Amino acid sequence: MLSSTAGYVSMVAASACLLPLGSKPAGARSGSGRKHRRGRLSCKAAADGDAKRLEVDRRRVLLGLGGVAVTTNFGLSLAQGADASQCAAVPITAEVLQCVSVPGGFRCPGLYNPSDVVDFSTLPRPRGPPRVRKAAHLLDEADVKRYEETLGRMKALPDDDPRSFKRQSAIHEAYCASHYKVVPAGGGPETVSDVHYSSIFAPWHRMYIYFFEGILGDLVGDPTFGLPYWNWDTPAGMVMPAIFDNKCSPLYNSRRNPARVHGFIDLNLGQPKPDKAQKPKCTDDELICRMEDNLAILYRQMAVSTPKEFYGGKFCSAELDDKGKQQHKVTGSLEAGAHTAAHIWLGDPEQANQDMGDLSTAARDPVFYSNHSNVDRMWHVWSTKLGGPLLPYQEWLDTSFVFYDADKRPVRTKVSDVLDIGKLGYTYEEHGELPWLGKRPKPATGIDRRPGKRSANKVTSSYTTVTLRNDENVYMTVARPEKAWAGGGSGKKAPEALVVDITLDPCEYVKFDVLVNVPKGQEYKVGPRNAEFAGSFTHVPHGRSFGGGMAMIQVSYQFALRELLEDLKSGDDGQLDITIVPVNADEVVIDDARIELL
Repeated sequence: MLSSTAGYVSMVAASACLLPLGSKPAGARSGSGRKHRRGRLSCKAAADGDAKRLEVDRRRVLLGLGGVAVTTNFGLSLAQGADASQCAAVPITAEVLQCVSVPGGFRCPGLYNPSDVVDFSTLPRPRGPPRVRKAAHLLDEADVKRYEETLGRMKALPDDDPRSFKRQSAIHEAYCASHYKVVPAGGGPETVSDVHYSSIFAPWHRMYIYFFEGILGDLVGDPTFGLPYWNWDTPAGMVMPAIFDNKCSPLYNSRRNPARVHGFIDLNLGQPKPDKAQKPKCTDDELICRMEDNLAILYRQMAVSTPKEFYGGKFCSAELDDKGKQQHKVTGSLEAGAHTAAHIWLGDPEQANQDMGDLSTAARDPVFYSNHSNVDRMWHVWSTKLGGPLLPYQEWLDTSFVFYDADKRPVRTKVSDVLDIGKLGYTYEEHGELPWLGKRPKPATGIDRRPGKRSANKVTSSYTTVTLRNDENVYMTVARPEKAWAGGGSGKKAPEALVVDITLDPCEYVKFDVLVNVPKGQEYKVGPRNAEFAGSFTHVPHGRSFGGGMAMIQVSYQFALRELLEDLKSGDDGQLDITIVPVNADEVVIDDARIELL
């Protein structure tokens, strides 16, 4: 008997979710007066209920208010596996997770018989030499021809074959463009399931490209075939690999930004910016400056010390916590960094940012898989060379999904099955040292800094929301937890992060930068290579295949502060001055901003 779930069924044993602790955010004030509002096509255009629920009275933006300190030892509790709050949720199983097709549009990628599902742990481990994933820009002619041959064979398979390229790319759309719904067996509200903006991002995508790679190898009878990676973390690889630019090759895709396919990638994604926007003066060749910025951004992405900063927060199956509050999904630096920039970089703005620039269509472009091969490599580097720890809770390890393998078998795979790439039978070919390792940002020069330490005594406890405008910076003062600054700062304390809660339209590309302790009017002196540049939040749009009407989504991002505070000699400051610089963030709502111990 076939499963009643339309599409791939996800078996997930996770219902608990850790919510950020702490009080309401620092007050904030907007920059200059309101400017002319630009028009746009929005996913939420038809979602009247959501629009009304999320309306923000801009007069609520208050002046000169500060945040309040977080007094709970949040991070240490997490490390010990104790949750302060639980999701009001049910375990995600085949009975509650359903893929929903769109009439006249997206069709869920397939059915399977639950009795046919096999557990990954019962399959024999790979034998022989490991598959070697090589840098795509360094492939020799034989490697390129082999990749073209096997992808060509995959594209030639019938559409109803679960191994076909059409079905394989549809898997990503199903899981990443809100086609999966959590439908409780005993009734209750349906919620959207997504493998982004949580700690599921890294293991789900590892599973996805692992099975994709296995199918490719099987199609040419080569068990040693390794999926090439786009080596955007080294200067020589910061251009889209040439193997994807041959119009006669199955690796080619016409839906890319033609202005960028031959360009040096900008991981800082300066486009689009207001014409009047200023930035630090480049004293070197422009490409050298971009390369140095890229390496500093990669350093920030990787130089995080806690698993929640790197992976993201717990995967939850409900929108409300056990107290009935709206949950914000917590994304990690692995997802929000270079991975997201590469998606946006190649998306064609003349074709609704498709294919790479929209999660609904991204997997239709073969370069997607090489982008994620390098994302997977970054995870491997962080967990091995950099000694990054795993998440400490069992729910994450037990989370599982079902993918078809090269033998057309549906295989249930747990997160715990994919933590060691050696056991999965593949490895990465490396070439020298990692150039970003030595690119720790340094304090900016020429800034008129406020003398003396910033005391927390004058911070007012208040809550407000802020609606961003592309041509208006937002300034706020946020208090640090007393445990962080008392007795000399955070150098010997638990790591800290600035946590920003965001509400956004999922159909829109979003980016804003966050600066720390930069006086108003001097933002242009700070860039990614400066310690004051805490990082960026970037969102890849998705959901256009629904034709509008998607609900707004709530997301949180954590900006690591440990090294930043050391470099700025601000370890004993009781509060921080925060500047939010919108790059493309019109109508994005900042729901909360606070500093937490991790």
